[in-house]
Amino acid sequence: WPVRPITCDHVYGANYVYASCNNGCKNSECPLTKTPAYESCPSQLMNRVGTYAGENRDARPYLTFLTRAHGGYTNAHFICANNRQCLPYSKVCDLVSDCDDSSDERNCTNHFKCKTELQYIPKTRKCDGNFDCYDLSDECNEECSKELLDDIGKKIIACLFGFIAIVFNASALVKNSLSIPQSRNIR
Repeated sequence: WPVRPITCDHVYGANYVYASCNNGCKNSECPLTKTPAYESCPSQLMNRVGTYAGENRDARPYLTFLTRAHGGYTNAHFICANNRQCLPYSKVCDLVSDCDDSSDERNCTNHFKCKTELQYIPKTRKCDGNFDCYDLSDECNEECSKELLDDIGKKIIACLFGFIAIVFNASALVKNSLSIPQSRNIR
């Protein structure tokens, strides 16, 4: 990994996991919250070939499993919060919820989660002026509103549209109020 941490806004899957868990990403935490315990994902990974005893981040011993991968062995499995699903690192922080409980996307700083839909977009597409979320939450939120107010050009355009709306509404009111007395005389 780079000597100094980099911005990992365009890094996904296994590369994101390895970079963020090895302090290679700026402002990012490791998305691996559970150590792959031997009893994890009992109905998956039937190709377990052995066990490995090690120490987790808290220096507590644990028993995990190894599987065959690319001519060797690995224990690089993401354990979903429900403890029933195991995923390869390539499916973690990749903008797609693969765990039933969405825990594979939960601790990722490289994306934005849309407000009402189970949809993720790259972090760099938030507040970019284009609606990417089906619920429009990537553009309609406090951060984007602040951005809009800080741009003088957008302020002028917003004021101009507001003034035009006031003029048209006022002319419609005047027109409607002038037509009311005429309708009373029709009787």
